[in-house]
Amino acid sequence: METAQSILRSARSFFAGTVLSRASGLFRDIAMAISFGSSAELAAFFVAFRLANLFRRLLGEGNLQAGFVPHFLSLKEEGPLFYRDAVFSMGIVLLAAVALLEGVLWILHLFAGPDWLQIIELTMWMVPGLFFICLYALNSSFLQCRKKYFLPAAAPIAFNFIWVAAALCLPDVRSLAIAVTLAFAGQWFVTVFEGFKILSMGQWLKPKLFSVDFRALLKPLSLGLIGVGAVQFNSALDPIFARIADLQGPAFLWYAIRLQQLPLALFGIALSSALLPALSRTEDQDHRNQLLSSALFQAAGLMLFCSFAILALGGVGINLLYGHGDFTQSDVQETLRCLWGYGLGLAPSVFVLLLAARCFAEKNYQSPALASLFAVAINIALNALFVFVFGWGAVSVAIATSVSAFFNTALLARGAFTKSLWVFLFKMSVACLIPTALVFSVEAMWMEPFPRGLTAQVAQLAILGAIYLAGVALLCKALGLKLNFQRGSLQQNIS
Repeated sequence: METAQSILRSARSFFAGTVLSRASGLFRDIAMAISFGSSAELAAFFVAFRLANLFRRLLGEGNLQAGFVPHFLSLKEEGPLFYRDAVFSMGIVLLAAVALLEGVLWILHLFAGPDWLQIIELTMWMVPGLFFICLYALNSSFLQCRKKYFLPAAAPIAFNFIWVAAALCLPDVRSLAIAVTLAFAGQWFVTVFEGFKILSMGQWLKPKLFSVDFRALLKPLSLGLIGVGAVQFNSALDPIFARIADLQGPAFLWYAIRLQQLPLALFGIALSSALLPALSRTEDQDHRNQLLSSALFQAAGLMLFCSFAILALGGVGINLLYGHGDFTQSDVQETLRCLWGYGLGLAPSVFVLLLAARCFAEKNYQSPALASLFAVAINIALNALFVFVFGWGAVSVAIATSVSAFFNTALLARGAFTKSLWVFLFKMSVACLIPTALVFSVEAMWMEPFPRGLTAQVAQLAILGAIYLAGVALLCKALGLKLNFQRGSLQQNIS
């Protein structure tokens, strides 16, 4: 039987692979900042990348995992044959999707104005990567069903390595867009061989295209497509709103969200990826609730700590990572504002992943879809309000995204937030808030804002980071909070 400890072990394996891939991702972003800064040309590249990723999110990753994992585990002995059929059938679907998208983009290219022509051209170069990255998502879901979490989490290292080489060696963003498609292929290639081991070559050469089991997968995928489609449509609108607010806005948002996604990927996605197979293997509702509750406590402690760390240390962190070359002090400040906006929604974003995993394990795909639709409507409305009425600039997108995550969490909660969890959230917030205020005071009174020298940048992060960590540790002890991650539980001792 799955336990909180087994979920945590799986999450740690996913975490180990993700640490390596995210570290390589940071090198990638640093290379981009040094080579291109926050230029309008780079902003156009990021808009194109987000548009290409729109289709990746629709047909792969979370949506595919949500439908594949419960269905694969229910088939038991027939699972490997279902995986084989899914690989070939998805491959055909993806080839058709790539051809269709290229045709649509070519038509748009004929009528686009000069401001959007470059974005469409860059998107056309990146769309073929959809074929590889969605098959990678299928391979990752299969490996997670077999309790192999490290490889799919570490596979993006190949993607980032190719991107870094391109950013440092290629002269323009068009060449970089072509390299992105090659990078997607590299990420897929890393996961290919593990899947092929489960069947003989003879079995692989006899696929059943669009088999009964594959067609059964289409129903949850289509329902999930509603929610994911709404979210990704909104994700595609975000850089458009940012570009309207500021030509450099998409670049600021990109650098900010890459840092916000670091704890989200290391802890939140690791927990949710380990939680979904565990929930899918049990039919006992009480057991499911216990597993979910444990994951929520883990996420609450980690994400509140990281959210306040973003608030306290975001500026010095951005300055250390990106504050070199063509990335100016003004760029650091604008990126920080966006990072703070995204940081507000870090905890609810992880809660959404965990609560949606419960729904998917119960084969309830309607609730996450409806919650996503509502959250997207809130997001779009707030973006329009903040950009066109208040004139807040690119940070509008980050704040709207965070607020919509709170609404999404509220719609999916369904009794998951117990009194003990609320007490813990309050105490953990206090334990992080006071050290954050102390960091702000020290920084304002005794430190130069955003120095350019590497020695000064490292010293600032080291000093302020030590103050924050020590303050949180002392206050957690004073408030009776005990984070016991080794045993897979998160406790609060209330005297």
